Amino acid sequence: MPEDKKHITNEHIAKENKKKKEKPKSFIETVREIDEKERKREEEIEAKRQKILEERKKKEQEAYDKKIQEERIELMRLKQGVIIESETIHEEKEIEAKRPLWKRIGNFFYHSKWWLVISVFLVGVCGFMAFDYCSAVHPDMIVMVLTDDPTLQITNDYISNYFEQFIDDINKDGKTIVDVYAIPVDKDISINDYYLGNMTKLSSQFQMADAIMVITDATANKTIDAENTLVNLEELFPENKNVHGTGFYIRNTDFMDKVGYTGVVLDRDICIGLRAPKKTMDSLKEMQENYNIAFDVLQKVMDDLPYVHKDRTFNTENTTEGGIQ
Repeated sequence: MPEDKKHITNEHIAKENKKKKEKPKSFIETVREIDEKERKREEEIEAKRQKILEERKKKEQEAYDKKIQEERIELMRLKQGVIIESETIHEEKEIEAKRPLWKRIGNFFYHSKWWLVISVFLVGVCGFMAFDYCSAVHPDMIVMVLTDDPTLQITNDYISNYFEQFIDDINKDGKTIVDVYAIPVDKDISINDYYLGNMTKLSSQFQMADAIMVITDATANKTIDAENTLVNLEELFPENKNVHGTGFYIRNTDFMDKVGYTGVVLDRDICIGLRAPKKTMDSLKEMQENYNIAFDVLQKVMDDLPYVHKDRTFNTENTTEGGIQ
């Protein structure tokens, strides 16, 4: 190609490129450029803000660390007695926001509902027990009938009425009451299933101080070990013909006539005795008080039941049975 034409062609191409460069930008390109500039500007602003926040946070942390360090030093000085009072450490009292009364009451019931339920239940039980105790009839004296004599086992009410005439209203409840606990004692009381419950009752009563007066026979005296558990009445009433060892024997008296069973003859070994005061599950003082009551009643019973000769006399040779022949 000739040099002139080549030169013209290059100039033409340069002019065309210059025209393209001078061509105006489209709307989309303009918007993109503006968005890009705005994004960069926001990034610069955010970077500056983060830098300011970091510097502020760093200063606050440094100030806090410095305060904690100063308080630690001050606290150590207080503990060591270097200073008495600190100007930097103060006890901060929490100010409780005052709530309305109905909210406070509701909050109390909400947080204490289970304790309230338990408390109401316990109060109810204690109230019932107190009412039951106050309304229950408390005897002034208790007599245990330990013989398995069928007649005495079914005469509880008659025996109660008989002994009640010799006792006052000891517990001041306006009533004079003598309870009779009938516990039949057989020679096989510790073996037979039927009597096993009676043995438990007997042991329980002898662990308490309520029942002092007992009506026994020879078998019962062996079971309760009368020589060690009952008072020797013969030493206290040597002149009484019905007394032998630990028992006041009622065979040769009008006891059955007095309790309403005229003509009934008891076994010769049935007698009335008193448990000797000693420390049990209850206090010795309580048992002694009950013994004094029962002893006074027994004296009155002895005066009311003089010796009446019938068909039996004492047999001093049969003392192991503790009875009258």
